[in-house]
Amino acid sequence: MTIFKNKHFIGVLWILVIALLGVAFLTIQSSYFNTKQINSASTSCYENGGEVILEIHNNLTSEYSFECKK
Repeated sequence: MTIFKNKHFIGVLWILVIALLGVAFLTIQSSYFNTKQINSASTSCYENGGEVILEIHNNLTSEYSFECKK
């Protein structure tokens, strides 16, 4: 019997694939919404005559620190 015919192996493999897809989806979603928030805050800062100070801590998730100096 090969390992791919083992029902327990296939079940664990499916669980791992689904978990990996879930983590990937949540990471992409977090990055997308952080990018939108950065763009919105930057636009608002520039419209009010401020200077944007942005530090991105993690490129994958776009985790950041934002400051608007006037």
